[in-house]
Formats: sequence, structure tokens, C-alpha cells
Amino acid sequence: MARVVPGSLKVSNDCIADLAGYAALECYGVVGMTATDEQEGIVRLLPTYRLRKGVGVSVQDGRVVVDLHVMVEMGINMSSVSDNLVSSVKFLLAQIAELKDVDVRVHIDGMRIATAR
Repeated sequence: MARVVPGSLKVSNDCIADLAGYAALECYGVVGMTATDEQEGIVRLLPTYRLRKGVGVSVQDGRVVVDLHVMVEMGINMSSVSDNLVSSVKFLLAQIAELKDVDVRVHIDGMRIATAR
């Protein structure tokens, strides 16, 4: 049985980025995380082991801010996918990292016809 342990929990930005990336991949309509090549201006779909590169984590005004860069399926309702992403990431970060006050911003960098997973 779980019990409360006194002390504080510190979670690194990399850990938050990993958790947010995996939560995003589980959302319906998300093809994957993306990163933009600054020199070429090309958006690239990231492999699963590089998810962290598509997630930005910062602190603004005392709040944790998570920026998700994603590619979504063609023809999907982007508003619904964004709302689902925000709630999924907030829920996971609250459950695992005990972060209650998180702002999640979704950046849809591209659309693609989904292939069978």
C-alpha cells in the first residue's frame, strides 16, 4: 500500500518533455512529434526515441509551459485533437510528476495521411 513520504519532488525538463511526448502520441489523430530544420525550414516527423526534440518545456510567471509540436492526420478536426492533447498531457503530468499548474500549447506543424500503425 502506498504511503506519503515527506519531502519534495523535483522533475527535470527532460522528464517532463518525455512524459508529454508519450502522452501526445497516445492521442487520436496525432501522427507524431515534429521538429523544424531551422536552415531549410522543413518540418520533420521525429522517430519515437527522439520525442523530446518536439516538446519545449519552460517556466513563465511561475507556471510550467509545455509546447507540443505535432503532425496530425489529414481530415481530422484540429480543434478536437488540440483539446484532447491539452487534457491528456495535463492529466499525465498531474498524475506522474505532480504538476498541477501547467499550460500546454499545441503547435500543429503539418498534416499527413495516416498509415496503419
